[in-house]
Amino acid sequence: MFKLGGIGLDYIYLLGIFLMVLLLYEGVTTAFSYAPKKIKHITIGTLILVLFRYISLFILFINKKPLYLYLLKPIIFLEIVYLPIIGFITIYMLYRNEKIKLNYFYSIVLIFSLFYIFVTLKSPVNTMLSDIYGYVIILREDYGLYLILEVVNTIYLILAMKALGYKYSNKLGLALMILSASLTVLTILISLLGVNLFGVKILGEILWILTLVYSLRQFKKKSIILTK
Repeated sequence: MFKLGGIGLDYIYLLGIFLMVLLLYEGVTTAFSYAPKKIKHITIGTLILVLFRYISLFILFINKKPLYLYLLKPIIFLEIVYLPIIGFITIYMLYRNEKIKLNYFYSIVLIFSLFYIFVTLKSPVNTMLSDIYGYVIILREDYGLYLILEVVNTIYLILAMKALGYKYSNKLGLALMILSASLTVLTILISLLGVNLFGVKILGEILWILTLVYSLRQFKKKSIILTK
């Protein structure tokens, strides 16, 4: 067991999973209570996908036998779909620019859903046992999956940096978005070079959800102001 400051990295990883679940709960309840109808439905649906993936990660962590773990394959790679969606929703809420149309969302969903279906059906997987993460499911052939996610996060990073100069944009939220996209870009790049940073990738996802929750809470602030 690897340790960091006397704490096992496996426990830190488990803590990350539970932190994500708490953030997802906050995101769903905030979206349900305060977000406009379209954003509410999109956000809650997306966060449910994230929840499915993290439940799967928890099952892989606690499971002692690899039997039937391959059944988690369609769930464990859902980040193919939800990361681009989260980035789009976040930039849409934080940019506050009418040039960004919510209708673009449907094109993003279609493109990445088709790619997700292709990858999960086409590529076989390897199941490996890690001292930190429990069982890990890895695609034998990712068909450029992580390269595409790298490009998508780079685009969101550039958009967030550009949006900082927009008069009515949310500067703090955009700073969180830049941090989220930057960390995700860095970890994917390192992974593409052959270094396994599975746990750090999860940190990038946690930051993305934190940014999304922050963005949703702006609707709550507006609601409080309007009711005064």
